[in-house]
Amino acid sequence: MDYIETCPLFCKEPIMNALHRMERFLDQHMIPFDIIAHPHSHTSVETARMAGIPLNRMAKGVLLNGVGCQMVAMVPADQEVHLGKLGLDQGVEFSLADEASVSSLFKECDPGVVPDLPNAWGVEMVWDDDLMAQPDVYLEGGDHERLLHIETRYLREVFGDAPHCHFSQPRMKHVA
Repeated sequence: MDYIETCPLFCKEPIMNALHRMERFLDQHMIPFDIIAHPHSHTSVETARMAGIPLNRMAKGVLLNGVGCQMVAMVPADQEVHLGKLGLDQGVEFSLADEASVSSLFKECDPGVVPDLPNAWGVEMVWDDDLMAQPDVYLEGGDHERLLHIETRYLREVFGDAPHCHFSQPRMKHVA
């Protein structure tokens, strides 16, 4: 498997891709994981469906803007972030970040991907307690085509001292 992306001529060092960065982070923390390939997808719901994974076992990262900060909120893919609950718990008012912010912060990821290990980039995160309800979880690998599969018992080590609480709510059904 080739982990290094093609580097432009003006670049002096190879650019590490997102999956390799996350693999290295997990290896450094001695966290066992598997890599799962799946057909190209655009959303966490589509990814779970194509990979044959229940939505509540697929993690979804959402980049948020706060006052003077950005943070990734991690929730199960069958849930969405309740900004009000999270803001009350964290004492900060949050809004959803735009695609340009995601691409700027996570340059190694494919457009639109918020990696599910933002701490591998040194980005602050908060995780929803519902992620601990399943025996294992699948994390977006950064490229719309691969997932990292991790047993839930290792998530606290993976997420480190990041704050957590219950701030998700069932996904709203959108009327077409």
